[in-house]
Amino acid sequence: MTHTSFPYSYWTKILGLLIIMAGIFSFFQQYLKKGVFDVNELALGFSWGLVFIFFSKEKTEDEMMQGLKFKALTRAIIVAFFITHFYNYLFLNWNFKLDHDVILSISAYQFMALTLIIATVSFYYLKHQITLNEEK
Repeated sequence: MTHTSFPYSYWTKILGLLIIMAGIFSFFQQYLKKGVFDVNELALGFSWGLVFIFFSKEKTEDEMMQGLKFKALTRAIIVAFFITHFYNYLFLNWNFKLDHDVILSISAYQFMALTLIIATVSFYYLKHQITLNEEK
């Protein structure tokens, strides 16, 4: 029995895409009903969908693909953390006053969506770079 780090089969990527499309649909439905852009609704769909896309197996699952996913994820966590930190500091809390203000921050869904978007894009970029090098 072979051990794999990614529990979902390759075809769960389709489920991930469907969840992302449902999140986008729900985002626009909320806007049409309430007239409000609920970014958390959109981030929720992207988070769940990208979990299934990123953590599913590839067609050719080997140590190299697992290493690329790990590298992409570790880089994405650091980049997303810095983006989140600077966004919170520069845009949400730039005029913070200790006596009466509340500290604001983006939601966990938004952080998770940002991290997984960066990780997924980074993984497919690294994978593309390797296929280009193999063709040479």
